[in-house]
Amino acid sequence: MTVRPRRHRRYPAAGELTDDGTWIDRSPPGNRELIARGRELELRERQAELEAKSAARRHYLRMQKWVLFGVGALILLTVLALVLGLWVGAISAEFATELTRTVLPILLGAAATIVGAFFGSGANVNPNRFDRDRDR
Repeated sequence: MTVRPRRHRRYPAAGELTDDGTWIDRSPPGNRELIARGRELELRERQAELEAKSAARRHYLRMQKWVLFGVGALILLTVLALVLGLWVGAISAEFATELTRTVLPILLGAAATIVGAFFGSGANVNPNRFDRDRDR
């Protein structure tokens, strides 16, 4: 039966392992390998940050598009229901007028609030707001 020698961990040449198992690094300051590794990690971090910001911006623009479609569809369906109801004779003209006076201002106010929130006046929802403010 042969016994294999235990493989020891490889440590950099400029240091030593003490008896208690701690590693003492005696490499000179400005170790090129460590500096290169640090720069590589910084570049990766910066790249990941840019990709995350880009993904957030794409998501925000997609969300703006769907908000516009939703608000427009809601207004269009409300007006269409009123006109169709009058045309078919399901509702009277007085009731349609009163419903229009009641519903449309509320609907348009809500739509303006929602669109304003996503397109500037309520920019606290915008994920890139802090970058714009910082660059000014």
